[in-house]
Parts: sequence; structure tokens; C-alpha cells
Amino acid sequence: AGKLGRSGAALALYKKALAIDAGFKAAVQNLTFRLQQAGKATDALPIYEKYLEKNPKDWDVVNNYAGALSDAGRHDDGVKTIQTLLFEDPKNTRAYKTLARIYFNSGDYRMSQMASGNALKLDEDDADIHNNIGLAYLKLGKEAEAIVAFKKALELDEKNLEANMNLGLIAVQSADYALAGQSFQTVLAQDPGHAIARVGLAVAFRGNLDMDAAMEEYDKVLANDSCDGFAVINKAIVQHMFIAPTAGDITATKKALEKADKLYGAVLKCDETNADALAGKDAVVAAVKQKESELAEIAEMERQMKELEEKFKVLKVEVLKDIERAPKVFEKYAEVEQDPSWFEVFQYQLEATQFAIEAEDFFFLTEQRGYLDEFMVQYYNDALGLDPVEWTNGQPIELPEAEAPEGEAAPADEAAPADEAAPADEAAPADEAAPADEAAPADEAAPAEEAPADEAGATEDAGNPAPEGLSNEG
Repeated sequence: AGKLGRSGAALALYKKALAIDAGFKAAVQNLTFRLQQAGKATDALPIYEKYLEKNPKDWDVVNNYAGALSDAGRHDDGVKTIQTLLFEDPKNTRAYKTLARIYFNSGDYRMSQMASGNALKLDEDDADIHNNIGLAYLKLGKEAEAIVAFKKALELDEKNLEANMNLGLIAVQSADYALAGQSFQTVLAQDPGHAIARVGLAVAFRGNLDMDAAMEEYDKVLANDSCDGFAVINKAIVQHMFIAPTAGDITATKKALEKADKLYGAVLKCDETNADALAGKDAVVAAVKQKESELAEIAEMERQMKELEEKFKVLKVEVLKDIERAPKVFEKYAEVEQDPSWFEVFQYQLEATQFAIEAEDFFFLTEQRGYLDEFMVQYYNDALGLDPVEWTNGQPIELPEAEAPEGEAAPADEAAPADEAAPADEAAPADEAAPADEAAPADEAAPAEEAPADEAGATEDAGNPAPEGLSNEG
């Protein structure tokens, strides 16, 4: 169960075994190891002590007990216990390695290196000793020497858990995520329940921008311990800082931020004073409010656009009526003398109005309709000399009925039938013929005196000015 990451189940099984047999060494070692790994070294001490009461010369357990004393903060007691062991067994390599770790835990890194040096004299091919030396170098600020030591440990034992862990952590700090991932995977292949290694692997995945894989690793840790300090805060940070910003549109980003908010909340349920979670939650709440504001703005813009679309439809109908009415004005007053440029400008106005309709822009069409109205009013005033009310009232333009040309016969249905011709005896008497002094028929009348062509033209142009800004000169 422990190898599968089910620490709780493993602990229960080990305790059950010891309840049956308190002298079961394997159960003692496994249970105390799991407790120490979970940061519960103090709970492990009574188990060691009970076993050692009956087995005081079991140096393996004595050695582990010394390490547990150090993990529980009792470094001096740990040193004394190891010294007792070394007095009995001066060539015990494991005892020197434990002594190096105790000095390391107490912060005495020089003494830790000395203890590791003594261990190397006994076994220079021990990977754990090189790992311990590397740790001391790290604490002394000598990272390059530490890496050399860790790599030496892995040359001797490529599966060494501690060396892989330490090299992986250094790799994470230096952003060498490929090396970090390789190191942590080596650890997890042997110990799937190693929470720190799994968190480290998640960080390596995150560094390589594989967020889904990172979140899966955090979930594996949290499935076993929902309040794992590293996993729960790191998962929230990844959701907040890496997943949310790349979620997509505003709605997707808002949902991702809300998920981050819940994750920070999960952190605070486990540790309500967690500064990172408090700061992260505040930032996420502010970001969610910002996204809500942006969504509200977009919704309002969409509402306004919809409203403008409806207004445009109504306006388009009205403008199409204007386009239909305007040519009829020019047709109705075609006989009025006027500068040709009026019609040219009118054509331009029609084209511009049609273009505005095709543009489907309410404001553009409103503006162009104003220009067309302004032109038509000016045309009535300046070109026709008429009140523009015929245009401004919006009513249809009535065209006069066409008149029959002079001399043309009346329509057939208005002529008298042949059999209804006046009888001969009703013909006008001869004495009613037109008198001699009556005016001659129109086609024989003398022509009126005409003004010279150049004078008449000047008079007409003066009374019908061209559109404003256009010249009358041809």
C-alpha cells in the first residue's frame, strides 16, 4: 500500500502487525519510516524505544532511532546514540552516514562533511555518502560542487532516491526541467507515494508548459492527502497564473479564475494563515470582478449594436422612399430652366446615399440622409424658387398627367360616331362665317418680336442659380 502511495492504508497495516507482534522488526522499520517521511518523527520514537527495550543491540534499529531523534529536533541525543553505536561498531558505515545527517539537520555542515569523509574511508563507492556531501556543499553555497557530488552518487547508483531528489530540486531551481523530470520520475518509479517527488515532477511539467500533466500529478498527491501543503498551493498557483491567462475568451478565463479561487479556498481550509493563498485569492477575486465588468461591457455593446441594427432597418425603409421621391422632383420640374450642375450633384447624392445603405451603418446613413435632404431643400429654394414643403412633408411626389401634343386628335373614345354627324340642315349658315376683321388662325399669325438669344439666356440664368459652390459658366 505504501508503494502505491496509499500511506494511510500502509500505516494501518503496520500498526495492526505490531499489535499482533511488537517485536516484528520489519513492521517497526516500515511504520517508523512512513511516520518520519510524513514529518511525524516524534510519533515514531516510542515505537523504536519499545522495540529496543527488548533488542538493545540491534544496531540497524539503533541507527534508525538516532536518525528519528534528529528528525524530532533532538540532535544532541541523536549524536550520543550514534557515538554509542560507533563505540561498539567503529566500522559501521551506516552510522557515519546517519551522523552526517544529524549534523546536517542541526546546521553544522562542516561536521556533516567530516562525518561523510570518515564514511568514505570505509566505503568510497557508497552513493549515499556522496549524496550527503552534496547536501553539505549546497548549504555552504557551493552548488557546482554539490551537483558534482550528486552526479557521482548517481554514477554509483542511478536509482539512488536521495541523489535523484536533490539533483531534481536543483534542476527545478535552475529551470532545467528536463533533468528535473527525469530525476523525479526515477524516484517515483521506486516510491510512487513520494509526495515531494511528485510535486517536483508536477513543477517540471509546468516548466515545460504541460499544464494538464502538472495538474494530474498534483491530483495524485491530493488524492492521498487533500491538505498536502506543497501540492494544494502549487495546484492553485498553476490554475491562477498559468491556466487562466491562456484559457481563451473572457468567459473561459473567468471560469478558470473561479476554479483558481476554489483551489485557494481549499488551501485556506487546510491552513487559514497561508500567505500565498490569501494573496492569491485576493488577486483572483479582483480578476474575476474585472472579467465580469468586461463581460457586462460586451453585453451592453451587443445590446446597443442590436438596437442600431433595428434602427437601421427602419431608417433604410425611409431612405429608400426618399430615393424613390427625389428623381420625381427633377422629373416634375424638368421644364424649369436650371443649371445642369444641379442634376449632376443630385446624381452624386443618390450614389452616396445608395453607398450608405449598402454600408449598413446607422450613423453613416443618418448623416448621408441629412446631406440629401439639405440638397433637396436647397434645390427647391435656389433652383426652383419654390417652398420645399413638397419635399419636407415626406409625401409622395405627384407628377402632372401628360397633355396631348398640339394638333393631335382626341382619343378615339371621345370622337363623335359617324352616324351622329350633324345633319346638313344644321350646318352653320353662310352669314355666320367669321367676319373679315377677325384675327387670322394661330398658324398664320405674325410672329411676336423676339429678344436676342443672348439676352434671353442671361435673364433665365440669373433667376435660377447653380447649386452652392458650382459655377453657371459653361
